[in-house]
Amino acid sequence: PIKNKEIRDTVYDNIQLPAVMMGYHTPAQGTPDAYAVEMLAQVLSQGNSSRLQKSIVDEQQKALFVGAFPFPTEDPGLSLMFGIVNMGVSIADLEAAIDAEVEKVQKELISEDEFLKMKNQIESNMISQNAKVEGIAENLANYFVYYGDANLVNTEIDRYMKVTREDLKRVANKYFRKDNRVVLHYLPKK
Repeated sequence: PIKNKEIRDTVYDNIQLPAVMMGYHTPAQGTPDAYAVEMLAQVLSQGNSSRLQKSIVDEQQKALFVGAFPFPTEDPGLSLMFGIVNMGVSIADLEAAIDAEVEKVQKELISEDEFLKMKNQIESNMISQNAKVEGIAENLANYFVYYGDANLVNTEIDRYMKVTREDLKRVANKYFRKDNRVVLHYLPKK
C-alpha cells in the first residue's frame, strides 16, 4: 500500500557488519514511471562510476557496498536502496549519505552526459540480453504473461528512450520520499 509516513525498524541478526535497507513503494511494471524508476536506480548504483558508488564508497568511504534496484511487478512494486556500513561508520551516517544522494537527483536534473551514458548502457544491456536464446525466451514470456502480448518485446527499448531527465527528477520526488518508505537497520547480534 501507498505510505504516508516513514516506517522504521531494527533487526538483529547473525551478520558481521551493519546494513541499512530502504524500501520505497513504486509503480507497476510497464508503466511509464516504472521505466523512469529503473533508469534512476541505474544512475544511482550501476557500475563503478554511479553516484552512490563514487560518493559513498569511494569518496566518503562510509560503505563497503551500496545499491539501488527496483523489483518490477504486475501490481505496484518496490524499489530498494541499501548499504553495508564500513568499519567505524555509524548506520545513521550511511543512511544520511544515501539520502543526500537521493536529494541531489530530487533537486537537480542529472547531466546530459550522465543521462546519455545511462541510456547507452540500457540499450547495450538489452542487445546483449536478446543476443541469447535464454534472454529472448525470458522477455517473450514476461510480456506474454504480464501483458498478453509477446510482441511488446520489440518496442521495449522505445519505452526506455522516451524517458527524459525531467522524468527522472519527477519520479525521484514522487516515489523516493521519506514518507513513502520502510527503513530497516540490520545490526549484528551481540
